[in-house]
Amino acid sequence: MKLMTSAEKALARKDFGDVWENKMARSILILVPLVMVLVLPVFFLSLLLNVPMDKMNGMEQMLKLLPPQAAGLDNRQSIFYLMTNLICPMFFLMIPLMSASVSAACSFVGEKERGTLETLLLTPMSVRKIFKAKVMGCVFLSAVTTAGSFLLFSIVMAVGDVLLAMPFFLNWNWLVLFFLLSPAVTVFGVVFMALVSAKSKSYVESVQTSGYLVLPFVLLFTGQFTGLYQVGAILLLWISCALFVADFLICFFSARLFTPEKLLQ
Repeated sequence: MKLMTSAEKALARKDFGDVWENKMARSILILVPLVMVLVLPVFFLSLLLNVPMDKMNGMEQMLKLLPPQAAGLDNRQSIFYLMTNLICPMFFLMIPLMSASVSAACSFVGEKERGTLETLLLTPMSVRKIFKAKVMGCVFLSAVTTAGSFLLFSIVMAVGDVLLAMPFFLNWNWLVLFFLLSPAVTVFGVVFMALVSAKSKSYVESVQTSGYLVLPFVLLFTGQFTGLYQVGAILLLWISCALFVADFLICFFSARLFTPEKLLQ
């Protein structure tokens, strides 16, 4: 059974072109991943390799955040471990969330701005198929961006692990984050933007709205620095399951609200 018909694939390809031609969307899709998985980790690793550990403030407090499995690491390795497992997951999740939100905003709200929505609704495709093609196209684009970013991030971390003589960074936390939480976040970003597209007047307004989606993840990961809890694989698994349920519900309501009457208001 085909996931998409030829007409749906054609609409998805048109959306890819629209996203690429939009300077703001193109910039976000390129710059956000590069900053999150290349620039920031390389900058931090360079500091770690060149700054003497006795010059670093708050070392004792940071070492208290180490889990039992990180016992035995020296100070430099411990800081790199904390960066890899406490800070970088937050940076990485920004990629599927932002790429999904930006591409969905360009795909759904962009039709209004470009004045092509009425023409699209007059095509032989049903409204339900238009919704499906746009959602699947945005999810695919975000998934490719996320997968490429993870490959680049893995290379950077592997180099850091070799330089610091540490085991490869990939653990259960990262496996759950990449294979379950990232897809759940991607679908959530796309269907959430589809849900708010009927009320959004412009693409920029939609992108600004998506900024609120980032806040819960920032609070979740930065809250670890209080020492009250740690984000492990089990917690990430529960969050992924909850998000998949939310994805299903929001997708159901978004599809019901994706009607010509709502879109042309």
